[in-house]
Amino acid sequence: MKKAILILILSLALTHFLTGQGEIISEETYASYYGEAFNGRPTANGEIFDMNAYTAAHKTLPFGTLVEVTNLENGKKVIVRINDRGPFVGNREIDVSKAAAAALDMLAHGVVRVSLKKINPNDMGSFTDVKTKEETGTRAKDLVKTEKKTVQAPNYTEFNTRNQNLVYIPAKASETPGILWRIQLGSFKREENALRLVKKLRKIGFEPAYEKTETTTRVVLYGIRPQDLEKVKRVLELNSFNDYILRQESW
Repeated sequence: MKKAILILILSLALTHFLTGQGEIISEETYASYYGEAFNGRPTANGEIFDMNAYTAAHKTLPFGTLVEVTNLENGKKVIVRINDRGPFVGNREIDVSKAAAAALDMLAHGVVRVSLKKINPNDMGSFTDVKTKEETGTRAKDLVKTEKKTVQAPNYTEFNTRNQNLVYIPAKASETPGILWRIQLGSFKREENALRLVKKLRKIGFEPAYEKTETTTRVVLYGIRPQDLEKVKRVLELNSFNDYILRQESW
């Protein structure tokens, strides 16, 4: 009996320790990276993409979220800040910057198996200390320090407040059975034009995403559940958005 109680206590303590280290987003998924082709272009939150900063694109995580990415092939880790939307290809869940990809030793592979864990900004001090010890070189240390400063502006409270006013909450195909819909509202060669459209959509309660190619940037509303589709279309119509492409996203 005493042994069983001791095991239970140890189990609860271990669970508390692991939970305190960060919230698991995905135990196993796939990551890709992007670099030179998009360097200097606007990201989905309006920042300019810097391939030498530790940032990443994710389809649904709030901007400013800190994510610890672990390369499951070699155990290497890096902490990135979400400031873009994507990837919209296959089963990839996160698109990291070239600097983060280099730290994960995935440049030669392009796509690797990873685990994702959300990091509380209040815990960044301890994570930064560990990261700095593991890396060598002033450049790596500077990148970590830069990321620690950057995450102070966007916070979860701000996002949650704004989140309550959204027309709909985008759904992830991996977590939602059945049909999801996607609406393309524009395709632009000049990214500043895409950014202007994004700002207009945010004002009326949407959180749009970019789909980037080598030559164009598309602005889309993604992850629309069937029960939200008519509401989305009605809000678009009321705000004079009548010219768009509607297509099924996934099953």
